Amino acid sequence: MTVIALVLIILALCLLLFGVVSWTKKLPGNSIIGMRIPEVRKSEETWRAAHSAAGPVWTFGGVALLFGGLIGLVSGGWMWLFTLFTILVALVAMSLGAHVGAQKASLLDAEAEDSHGCGENCNCGAPAETPEVDIDALRRAASQADQQ
Repeated sequence: MTVIALVLIILALCLLLFGVVSWTKKLPGNSIIGMRIPEVRKSEETWRAAHSAAGPVWTFGGVALLFGGLIGLVSGGWMWLFTLFTILVALVAMSLGAHVGAQKASLLDAEAEDSHGCGENCNCGAPAETPEVDIDALRRAASQADQQ
């Protein structure tokens, strides 16, 4: 059981390092570690913002996993259930961090699309200029149509 606890401690230190580096916006864009969704990879600014949002949650997951690994070193019997619980907490924190980062990237992507505008024939929900209507001309046309 000591080997499992040591593996958990090593994984926890990796997750802590990854979380802190992401949180401080120092994680360089790469294809090995980090989020791999298209919205995050659109720009360096989006990459840093998404990972910065996910970093605190990942750091919490690393702390939970580290705590579980340390408890696993000294525990025996039913206390391994606590270590299993911290593993679950770390997994949830990793997925929640990825969700938070992806949501941040999606919001930044939507904000960038809204700020650029989409041109004259847009159907994006922005209020379009309404043409001015000559009411007198409509009345004359209606009365001429009635006479025919």
